[in-house]
Amino acid sequence: MSAFDGIDHYAALGVTESAATAEIRRCYLRLAREHHPDFHESTDASSRAKNEREMQRINQAWTVLGDPVRREAYDARRRGDDEASTSRFRPSPADYTFVPFDDDDTDYSALIDDAVEGTGIPRWMQLLPVLLMMGGVAVIILGVMVNLSFLLSLGVIGIVLGLLGFLASPVVAIARSRSHERQL
Repeated sequence: MSAFDGIDHYAALGVTESAATAEIRRCYLRLAREHHPDFHESTDASSRAKNEREMQRINQAWTVLGDPVRREAYDARRRGDDEASTSRFRPSPADYTFVPFDDDDTDYSALIDDAVEGTGIPRWMQLLPVLLMMGGVAVIILGVMVNLSFLLSLGVIGIVLGLLGFLASPVVAIARSRSHERQL
């Protein structure tokens, strides 16, 4: 057992150190079905808590042994090769030098044109569905007031076109971003 985490992951899953990944996975799934707290809802609180703790232990073991890189590092730590295996898994201190801008001097303003920043959709294309919806509602109200079916149908057409505009704007944004990526 390793001194750094207090858990023998192989014992937690009930497998040997030489077990293949497929066997480890089978044991994990069997134990998960057996100890998952959702399968023990009708039991008392202490039994449910015990199953939750056991499931956490099983999940932790699977996280280590299910990943070949982590398993190799875990095995190295178990053998005592601490220096070689733990150095790459230790968390590094926070790095506050990150700057969310590209290093190159590309002028993106020419590519964006009159688009709202971040969306790639021009303002008129964003406002058109809203204006169509509002205009459609206004024309329907006017058609009801003057009792003209032509205005009612024109208002419904405006609302439908506005809804189609709302549905089409994400498609346009994706298409523009893809063409923008191709230009770069």
